[in-house]
This record gives sequence, structure tokens and C-alpha cells, in this order.
Amino acid sequence: MAPKFFDAHTHLNMKFDADWREVGKRTIASGTWFVNVGADEKSSLLALGQAKELGTGCWSTVGFHPTESEGGDFEVIKKLAKDPKVVAIGECGLEYYENQKSKIKNQNDNAKLKIEEIKEEQRELFRKHIELALEVGKPLMIHCRANEDGDAYLDVLEILKRYKAEVGDKLQFDMHFFTSDWPTAQKFLDLGGYLSFPGVITFTHQYDEVVKNAPLGRIMAETDAPFATPVPHRGERNEPAYVQFVAEKIADLRSEPRDEVLAILVENAKEFYHLDHN
Repeated sequence: MAPKFFDAHTHLNMKFDADWREVGKRTIASGTWFVNVGADEKSSLLALGQAKELGTGCWSTVGFHPTESEGGDFEVIKKLAKDPKVVAIGECGLEYYENQKSKIKNQNDNAKLKIEEIKEEQRELFRKHIELALEVGKPLMIHCRANEDGDAYLDVLEILKRYKAEVGDKLQFDMHFFTSDWPTAQKFLDLGGYLSFPGVITFTHQYDEVVKNAPLGRIMAETDAPFATPVPHRGERNEPAYVQFVAEKIADLRSEPRDEVLAILVENAKEFYHLDHN
């Protein structure tokens, strides 16, 4: 049976230690499918194991979040990436917001130099994920959080442009938890990317313009559970089933018929993750 909703990015492998099976089975039984996202070696292994146990309705990604690579073995990720239950590489990308907080806390030349070194390390790790995605023929799940200058988005764009110039449509990607402005969104859309929106759109109007204007065929709903819980469950642990409220908010903001939007959000996720061929 086809799902009613699809959570394009969730973490059943985080803060669900005691009840992940119950949550996963309940989510799938309710008509919601989801992709369980890895953020380091351990969570990638767990995400894949959980996806295999839960079966149809749950898939996984493998990769290193830009701040979670220390002590990890990328060779493990490369091996996991070939598993048919792995439908994307990531989450990977650039995290400059935490760097900015460190810079403010440690105002000296050495701190600034260290931050630049960290940025370059993140960019190099991001390139490794891109090359792996191209090698195994799977899309990228991209994390990008900018500092006050917004330069993380600019750096991601420049890196993607270079690869796109060489491989074209072979490189597919989603900008997970997209929280930048419409001009920035247009740049990623022009590169053929997808945008996925989290629960924050249910309690702020800051991203309404992007949700309204992005092509309907290039957007997805996500929870990023257990984080960023949407209304009406604010204050609770987020769960993948709560993607329903994100999808419904997207439908409320769009001009197309509500049922059409909800159906296309599911189809977009299935297409992005190549699930019709998986």
C-alpha cells in the first residue's frame, strides 16, 4: 500500500534507544514511510540495521555530519553505501554556525585561524561524500547551517557547481532542513536540487516565501526527529509520524489543491530516493 506521508529525513537512531522499534512500526502502520539518516559511523551502522529490521517503509542513509567525523572511518561508510537499503549519502555538508559561536567566544587570531582550518576540513569531507555518491549512483543528503554571513550556503553552492559542471544530472542532492531565503533557494533549484522543510515551518513565517515559490515537484517534508518538533507537539520528542503536520503546513501555504500537494510530496521523496527501483 502506498504511504500517505513521507518523512524525507529523520533520526530513529538518536534518542529512541528504548522504543525505536515501537515508534518505527507504529509510523509505518499509520501510513508514513521514512528515511533514517546516519550522521557518523556508529549512527550510520545503526540506521541501516534499523531499516533492515523494519523492512518496507524504512530506508537509511550513511555518512558523516560535518561536525561528527572525528575518529570515524570513511571506509566503513563506503562499504555501507553499497547496501540496497541505503538510499542516499549523508547527511554531509558544512556547519559554520557552531564555528561562528566559537569565534565569538574566543576572539583572537589563533581562534580565527583554527576556524578556517575546520572549514577546509569540512569542505574536503563534503567532497569525499560527493565522490562516493557519484560512485554508487545515489543522491546526497546535505546539511548546511550558515554563520551570520551566510557563507556556508555560498561554499556548498560553489562546490556543487564544480561537480555539476563535470557530471551534470548524475549528481542529485537535497538541501535538508532548508532555512535560508528565496534567492538562495533559487540557486540550489537552478542546480537541479531538492529542498526539504522541517517542523519549524509550523511555528514561524520566516520561510513561507520559499515554501510557496519553490516548484512543487522539487520539495519534500521532513521531521529531523527527534529535533525540531512541529506544532501541535511542541515541547515533546519529535517522531517521524509527525511529518504529517509539516506536509499539511506545506499544503496550507501552497496554491495547488491540498490533496494534490500531499500526494506529490510523497511522490517527490520516492523519486528522489529512487524507491520505485529499489
